[in-house]
Amino acid sequence: MVAVWIGLLLFAIVCVCALMITARAQNSICASKHISMIAYGEYAQSQQDKHDLNLFGLAQQLRRRLGAAASFGLSFQSMGFIGAIFLLAGPALKQGGPSVVSIGLPILALFGLLVSASLAELSSAVPTAGGVYHWSSALGTRRWGWYAGWFHLAGHLAIMTVMNGACAYILDKMLAVWLDYSSSWLSTGLLLIGITALQAVVNHWGTGRLGSMLEAGILLQAAILAAIIGGIYITFGQGVYSPELLYSFQKSTLDGHVTPWAFITGVFVLQKLFLGMDGAAQASEEIRDPRVRVPWAIYFSSVYTMIGGFVLLMCLTLVLPAIVGTTLFSSSDNLFAAAALDGWQGNSLIVLVIAAALWGSGNSEMLVCSRAVFCLARDQALPYSRVLSQITRKLQTPLPAILVVSVLSVILFGVGRLVDGGEVAISSLLGLGVLCLQLAYAIPIGIKLRLHGRHRLLEDAPWHLGAYSPFVNWSAFVWLIVSGVLSVFALGIWGAVGTGVLLVLIMVMDRKYRKQHLAKLQSRLKRPRGEIIRIERKFHIH
Repeated sequence: MVAVWIGLLLFAIVCVCALMITARAQNSICASKHISMIAYGEYAQSQQDKHDLNLFGLAQQLRRRLGAAASFGLSFQSMGFIGAIFLLAGPALKQGGPSVVSIGLPILALFGLLVSASLAELSSAVPTAGGVYHWSSALGTRRWGWYAGWFHLAGHLAIMTVMNGACAYILDKMLAVWLDYSSSWLSTGLLLIGITALQAVVNHWGTGRLGSMLEAGILLQAAILAAIIGGIYITFGQGVYSPELLYSFQKSTLDGHVTPWAFITGVFVLQKLFLGMDGAAQASEEIRDPRVRVPWAIYFSSVYTMIGGFVLLMCLTLVLPAIVGTTLFSSSDNLFAAAALDGWQGNSLIVLVIAAALWGSGNSEMLVCSRAVFCLARDQALPYSRVLSQITRKLQTPLPAILVVSVLSVILFGVGRLVDGGEVAISSLLGLGVLCLQLAYAIPIGIKLRLHGRHRLLEDAPWHLGAYSPFVNWSAFVWLIVSGVLSVFALGIWGAVGTGVLLVLIMVMDRKYRKQHLAKLQSRLKRPRGEIIRIERKFHIH
């Protein structure tokens, strides 16, 4: 029983750290010069937001319709709380045993909160769509911004494909039973195309309606969490296993202690739970009062994922053998898929609800990816930039960017399946997404560390951690680098191979578009090329 109390104390420490960061950020907002105009009406706030955007040399092209709840919903669903647990909990438990949940998850949560807090500071300093791309450009150079932006786009695109692929997979399994046909990768792929097309229509539908769906997505994931925990309590009472098992570092087969490396590998399989929280930053030009609402959305999405993930995984792990119908944790690589598809005989409602949560996460990821494409194209950092940066007049949505993201997602699914040889292509795509996002986050945080926080944009940011900032930034940066290396071993080598191929492609694109950018500045400023580069570095022209 002592081990249980020690484990719960570890979780309590993480919660205290979260409260300390929350209090420090709230105090900085109160002490800042930022005054929210929301109390004076929507028009007054829109004018303030437009003025903030104009300071970065950008026009208000997208429609500001998203409020605080929608911005939180965008980040929370981009993290894919239910989807990530559905996909990753089984492999994590099989690799590292039940202690992955009780000991590993709080450690992941702690560093996930630190990364979120560091990114939240950046989003408050640079309230523009583009996220890490504009943060790195504004604080560093345009080249760093491009690298961060391309890694960021690739990471979110891979995660979107994973979520949509998983949604298509479980729907295909369910429909195969209903309609009596043989499920195959072709039928899964056709469903994926339909799912992606529906998301494209919804994203083009308009920011206001999409905001309502983002808010509804929060309620859906909360309802799923409550229903699962409530159902477990009603059905199993105190569970199948004692809570002490979760803190005993047992193997998944419960016949001995797990090795340290197997435990570490299992922990890093769950790392996706705390990646993708920057989703709200991609919609900064569509959110009212983004200097305050976006950083809170980024930070609180990690906080609620920490709490919900810990409680849900603890409950599920204690009763999972009874649900799946086995006494071993290692019965399947995808235990929750087995529970959803096989454990509750004939109950399709469970499958439909999980599919809806996965679809919502993929829908949020499409918004994030389409805004990333739009922002890169707006700065001529992509092929066919003139077309991809266009906005529809009536709905003010980047339709060409949405269509390109949809096509790329379907292609990426096909490539991932060829590499993995599996039905959902989870491993390679997940590895690619995790590595790319970690690199994308590390670039602006590293630039912030190099500046020692001494930059006008950082100093003027209302959401700031003050004296906590150096520790938070260093911890987040080191964690991203170390966990990035370890995730290669946890998620497979193909993710690293894909990231390497992407890096080569980025270098080629950087060489091409960097030349075009410098040529335009040279013709505009009438200065030698070397002087143009020095001016760009000094004044952060982007």
